Amino acid sequence: MLPFDLTDTGGTGGGFGLGNPHPHLWDIDCWDERICWCCGFGGVFKSVDGGYHWETVKSKGGWYHIQLTGKEEVWLLEGFHGEAKGRLWHSKDDGKSWEEVLAGQVKGFGGLICKGPVRFVLCNDFPSLISLDKGKTWQWLSNLFGSLQVSIPGDIKLEKGFTIYVLGHKQQKPYLLQSKDSGKSWKEISLPEGLPYPRSLFFASSWMGWIGFDQGKILATSDGAESWQLYALPTQKAITALWFDEEGRGFAAVENGNYLKLSEALFRTEDGGKSWKLVLSGAKQFNRLLGLGLKRFWAVGFVPGTPNDLVAILNLEKGNLSSYP
Repeated sequence: MLPFDLTDTGGTGGGFGLGNPHPHLWDIDCWDERICWCCGFGGVFKSVDGGYHWETVKSKGGWYHIQLTGKEEVWLLEGFHGEAKGRLWHSKDDGKSWEEVLAGQVKGFGGLICKGPVRFVLCNDFPSLISLDKGKTWQWLSNLFGSLQVSIPGDIKLEKGFTIYVLGHKQQKPYLLQSKDSGKSWKEISLPEGLPYPRSLFFASSWMGWIGFDQGKILATSDGAESWQLYALPTQKAITALWFDEEGRGFAAVENGNYLKLSEALFRTEDGGKSWKLVLSGAKQFNRLLGLGLKRFWAVGFVPGTPNDLVAILNLEKGNLSSYP
């Protein structure tokens, strides 16, 4: 098994209105190996030691997505469960003060990604919003119906801009959109027929990408979505999150939230998704994966059956990845 350190953001108690529980982490982003931010229902938190200890920046709320665009610059997407309403927040001073961006215009909270000059807010079944100038001006994207996740590899700059991929669904059927000009124009990518419900998306480069589905199914491409290979994890569970490097080595988290039927939580692959090995199981579900190379990798989520959030940190200081089964 790989050596993971398991911790949380410091919540206490939980039952009968006692203590200060920190449930359900949804997202994490790190500026470098030490400065990390994460968010969830229990609050917004910052770490300066790579995720081992956390300070609370915002108290509990609907904090779904977080992105860092500088050492002290943070973007935060707030959602309101059951309402067609989201709020986008921006801080330039390490979370000491916050300004609401696009007040009254964000109708959903499906996703947030900031890469290079792009600021991208996915709004579920409502028009999404994109900025190509670091948030100064915004435009609507009405063709991203049922948008789920967005991936901007940022490995190369094409003649007209970055490559962007957006995963969505139309009446449960998955679709993928590709832009090669930073979101100015879009092309729908044909996916194989008969796929289950889509769940997760990750492109390690403009050519290498993966889509996770229900039933443990995963699609992989190595030619910029021109062709696809269908693989499967050794489980029927939904794939909640993916992360890969450009060598095809990576991780897949699966749905494991039923505390009465706990089993697999996190798998790894070294061959682009063809084969997988279990690395974490038990009372763990991970909603987001993040890597700064394989030796700096985080997974965040929650402990099923308790109000505790969960942070897993890959610790390879005592060995190399290849030395672990």
